[in-house]
Amino acid sequence: MDAMTAQPFFDVVLGGIAALFPVVDPVGAVPVFLVLTAGVPKDLRHRYAVTIARNVVLLLVGALLIGGSLLDFFGVSLAVVRIAGGMVVFHAAWKAMNSDPKLNQVDNQDAAQRLDQHRDISFMPMTIPLLAGPGAIAVTVGLAAQTRTATSLPLVLHLLAAATAIALVGLSIFLALRSSSLLLKILGASGIQAMSRLLGLFVMAIGVQLILNGLADWLTDLNLIGWAP
Repeated sequence: MDAMTAQPFFDVVLGGIAALFPVVDPVGAVPVFLVLTAGVPKDLRHRYAVTIARNVVLLLVGALLIGGSLLDFFGVSLAVVRIAGGMVVFHAAWKAMNSDPKLNQVDNQDAAQRLDQHRDISFMPMTIPLLAGPGAIAVTVGLAAQTRTATSLPLVLHLLAAATAIALVGLSIFLALRSSSLLLKILGASGIQAMSRLLGLFVMAIGVQLILNGLADWLTDLNLIGWAP
């Protein structure tokens, strides 16, 4: 990679992290993870951290690679996906800002049942719907859409940069869950809740930006932007 492509590559990586990290919210998942793994041996909790991070990365990379093809198959425009994704992200942010639980009552009951039966909770509910939920998938599909319209990098490098951002977010998930007990001890339950609210503000801004970008693309497709009588 030469100097001409290095800067755009890292710009895409940083942009992907900035878009995904507040939506995934690894720190906000720490209290739920501690509840679901209460009474679980320390080594098993650490294995859960590895498995959850891996699941999130695989799921989001899959959405990155095939998300655009699925849109073409169903005849859905990128503008509509951005608007819908922005609405999903905004809704998730609204819930975070109002301190709604990250899991609904049904998810909590299912998680408790899995824990009682000593079943693996690394995919349900930790990966879905907690970390790689609709909001994260919508943002990832948006990153995939950008690879088809960007001109600063070739397609392969753009996808590699977006996948790198996903991998780094996955690393942050592993580090947060791996040190969950320490984070809870340092920040406390109220500190983690306050951080989740702060991240919720950024998520809300991302959702609004996605909606505005989608509307701008939609109006451009209809030749309504830049039209003069």
